[in-house]
Amino acid sequence: MPKLARDAPYVQIIEHYRRLIAAGKLRDGDMLPSGREIAGQFGVSVATAAKVATGLQALGLVTPRPGAGTVVTAPRPPGDRAQGGPVLITLAARGPVLPGAGSTVTEAGITDAPGPVAAQLGTGPAEQVVCRRQVLARDGVTAAVLTSWFPAGLAQSVPALLETGVLDGEIPGFRPAWGEDWLSARPPTSAEAREFAIKRGSPVLVAHTRTFDNDDRVIEYAELVSRADTRVEYRYEYKPDLA
Repeated sequence: MPKLARDAPYVQIIEHYRRLIAAGKLRDGDMLPSGREIAGQFGVSVATAAKVATGLQALGLVTPRPGAGTVVTAPRPPGDRAQGGPVLITLAARGPVLPGAGSTVTEAGITDAPGPVAAQLGTGPAEQVVCRRQVLARDGVTAAVLTSWFPAGLAQSVPALLETGVLDGEIPGFRPAWGEDWLSARPPTSAEAREFAIKRGSPVLVAHTRTFDNDDRVIEYAELVSRADTRVEYRYEYKPDLA
């Protein structure tokens, strides 16, 4: 029986299957084990096992098929190396620069990993991580907030992560290979409602990103929270890994 070493067992089981899919051991079209099979394999309740398929579906890795089960729908990402640094996100505009738009890094340092972030990075909940918080404003009003977390060990090889300047272009020492994104919408927290100057009933868009190295280790987890009326663009550039 696989051993679950950290809290939130269903998160660890999701990570187990994500790695199997990333390694090609579960391929597009393969069936995910049933909830009862997962419960028996990992020694968890059926209710906990049910969260696994839901979580994998949220990551875009599986799709439920009524009467058949849950099927893997995501092949392994191509082995290309991303050119550039951590997630680069800009406010979309018709022109090259929108008057009043700007980006400021309000936090760049080492802190204890929150539980959900530790689960996404695959670290222990008490371990330290690099945290960067970037605020994107338009006409003096916060339009989006990007918070990125990195394993603390990257601070030595990528010292720019601890600098308060906006990271733009290729970052020396940071070598991403592939990434995955998933999107959701939810009501804002009280703090977000104040920062975005919106009502509590107005939704916010949350974009989650995980970036991996060539060994399929998570080297960045990012959450972008934006106003519903703000269009946000991601940009990725890829090049073959010639190393």
